[in-house]
Amino acid sequence: MKFCYVDETGIGGEPIAVMAGIVVDAHRMHLTKTHWGELLDVLSNIVGQRINEFHTHKFYGGKGIWKQIDGPQRAEIITAVINWMAARKHKVVYSAVLVSALNEQIDEGDGILSDFTLWRTLGFHLALALQRAHQGESKTKGHTVLVFDEEVHEKSEYTSLLLSPPDWSDEYYNRGKKQNPLDQLIDVPHFVDSEKVELVQVADLYAFILRRHFEMASGLEEPKYADEEEKISEWSSAILKQTISNANIYPKTKVSAAAQAFRDVAPPCCL
Repeated sequence: MKFCYVDETGIGGEPIAVMAGIVVDAHRMHLTKTHWGELLDVLSNIVGQRINEFHTHKFYGGKGIWKQIDGPQRAEIITAVINWMAARKHKVVYSAVLVSALNEQIDEGDGILSDFTLWRTLGFHLALALQRAHQGESKTKGHTVLVFDEEVHEKSEYTSLLLSPPDWSDEYYNRGKKQNPLDQLIDVPHFVDSEKVELVQVADLYAFILRRHFEMASGLEEPKYADEEEKISEWSSAILKQTISNANIYPKTKVSAAAQAFRDVAPPCCL
């Protein structure tokens, strides 16, 4: 069994929105939690006060308690977290949406995503990618629990969507005749306090880095710091190597109508 810890960024008016999930095998959870706690202990000692939650947007910009840590030090910490993830061989899943492309579909009422919200588009795509990736694993090894930050306004709608997915989504993972829909997702999604669930904080960091990479690669945002583009490119490359494979996220061969729907609203640099 697996857990997928999820967070999103770019919902507040940015040109690109990204949702990222950290996929962890249940039998390795205790070690991961212990080691993340140790990292927060190190950061707490650096800033001189207890840190229980890692907010990427504050950390990245050196705001609040992070003012006393300079840019190069913060960059080293980000590199350390990404290396920490790679060493544990945790997998990553993500979805990215070019907001203007989705809004055009919604405004015109055209396309199978036209009645979806931005958050729901990201969340459903992420679930379908996990289903496609995990259904080939033996017995129940691919069964996955989705865990989101509780600060989501679409809990009820998203839960209903996963419990009764639209028929068109079957094509995304080639659902078999005797296969239950989304049979790799366990029960309903869970929504938790991210302060108490460490890997949601890692998902927040990964989503932020991927968003900045896609924004700059698409020419929609300029670098905010002298070496930001170089660092973000380095970090995003390392993150993308940890994914469940782009063949499950943005298939390039035998592309179904369901998969094409998410390709149509993705930043071109993802494809």
